[in-house]
Amino acid sequence: MRCASQADARDLAMQRVLATTVPGLEFMVAEEAREICGQVRASYARLSGRVFLELDEKCLPQLAAKARLLEGLRLIAGEASSLDELLVDLVAYIRGLGVEGLYFSVHAERVTKEKNFTSLDLARVVGERIERELGLKVSLDFPDLPLYVEYEGGKYRYGLDLSFFHGLRDRSYRVFVHPSALNPVIAYAMCRLAIPFETLLDPFCGSGTIPIECSQVAKAELLCSDVSELYTAGARLNAIAAGIYSRVHIFTSDVRRCPLSRTGEVDAIVTNPPFGIRERAVGGISTAYRGLFDLASFALRGGGKLVVLTTRLEMIKNLGVRKGFSPLTVHEINEGGLTSYIVVLSRSLSS
Repeated sequence: MRCASQADARDLAMQRVLATTVPGLEFMVAEEAREICGQVRASYARLSGRVFLELDEKCLPQLAAKARLLEGLRLIAGEASSLDELLVDLVAYIRGLGVEGLYFSVHAERVTKEKNFTSLDLARVVGERIERELGLKVSLDFPDLPLYVEYEGGKYRYGLDLSFFHGLRDRSYRVFVHPSALNPVIAYAMCRLAIPFETLLDPFCGSGTIPIECSQVAKAELLCSDVSELYTAGARLNAIAAGIYSRVHIFTSDVRRCPLSRTGEVDAIVTNPPFGIRERAVGGISTAYRGLFDLASFALRGGGKLVVLTTRLEMIKNLGVRKGFSPLTVHEINEGGLTSYIVVLSRSLSS
């Protein structure tokens, strides 16, 4: 990673952007942005899912193309302290872009709720003002100018929605979609927390999201197993589409009977056991979790990491203590209104 010097920093044309992610992963977005762009200033509130970044505007295309922890990206062109000021400034900003005769859309968000209007109200007021003063026409599906406006705590912000046409969490390798598919942003975050590893196992791999995302973190040997033949067949299709099929070993197996031949064979286990909401575990949740820790006790090398996504934090902690695993970190996240935890444990060197 290149770190810009103070002299370099003065020469950079800094651009402010709003990056959105899974609430709880804000700190990792800041880390990833610095890895990609070097000199980056970041600010965020924990569990907001929103990270404000100030970076070299020339790095914006790289950030949009390379970042795997982002769900959305908005260029912030300015702020206003009132709705009237927002409308005046936004119209002036659009005029400066020279976009006569083009189509536009407005994506609006009311982040905090103290004002008596909705996101749709804000979008409507902004859209009507632009139509009236600039003569631009609305296109909700194929705009030339995808505008973004928001209200948060007394401030209005405006700019462009850089991810309007392609959500950054979307992955082209998803030929087969699991009915309870894991958000690949979460999967990638889990893989980063497992570093370093040369061999990695996911014993509840479903359609292969975790092994595929981990292939972007390290050039490792990847093991992907699941009890369902349908899902492992889908994982093969996804691995082929991702271009990593030569590096991943996919097999159908119950977590309680995983056919690894040698103890201490893997450096990391990264997995998303069934939550018991949309997917039911074979034998029940408790049986699946006990099977996971039995497998981890056998397969992980001493000091190896077990990274688990779970809603059952106390069960994971208790099983970890009984099986000789030391807790390293716990990261609370919120996906679609559901609170869950990424738990990172280390296998004792002596166990």
